[in-house]
Amino acid sequence: MKFEFLGTSDTGGIPLHNCLCEICEEARKSGVSNRSTSAYIELNDGSVILFDAGYDLLCEKFNTTKIRAVFLTHFHADHCLGLIRLRKSADKICCYIPNDTNGFGDLFTHKDSIEYVVLEPFVEVVIESVKITAVPLIHSKPTHGYVLSTDKSIVAYLTDCSSIAAESLLFLQSMHIDHLFLDACYEPNYDSKKHLNWESATELIDVIAPQNGYLIHASCKTLLPLKQSGKSLKYSYIKNGFKVDV
Repeated sequence: MKFEFLGTSDTGGIPLHNCLCEICEEARKSGVSNRSTSAYIELNDGSVILFDAGYDLLCEKFNTTKIRAVFLTHFHADHCLGLIRLRKSADKICCYIPNDTNGFGDLFTHKDSIEYVVLEPFVEVVIESVKITAVPLIHSKPTHGYVLSTDKSIVAYLTDCSSIAAESLLFLQSMHIDHLFLDACYEPNYDSKKHLNWESATELIDVIAPQNGYLIHASCKTLLPLKQSGKSLKYSYIKNGFKVDV
């Protein structure tokens, strides 16, 4: 099985609309479009489990693929827009969510083929041989990260957070994670109460101590000063298409 990213950027994506910075121009020249952070697991039978649904081409990407479930981190547009079309599926699709009564737009009013199931903190769901556990994160809306456990490895998908509470941090440390993906939306000079920056994210990865750590949810404004300064980070920002075996 593989855990693969459909996108690893922030809301605006890379290249950002009408931005002529070096990062965006390079993306255009290479023909690469990095969309909002989201990922999926392809199971042995070819079906998939989605983690977030901000990728706007989900219906095209998985048009004839069985979607076993969606694990939504939170109801911000860049993580759930794909549900607007996916809810018209001919299949019933289970979407696990944090306890957010407001949701996004009319997704709760017109559920159609989506069945929303609230996951309480640290509750686990097992699909085939994959165990998925909800880990509460601190963000501007109720938000979960997810820890995925298989017989082969343990992956933590932790996007959109300003910090991690002590209980969640202790849980993550106890899991002996192989691959940890963590929000590092901004450079350290940008003050945010919603997201980590590459320094605060690095500190948290060091505390959790996975075998491998990676940064996600970047914008061109985050990556540009790194490129211009030639600064090397302890943990690297990844791009869409990045995958690990699970």
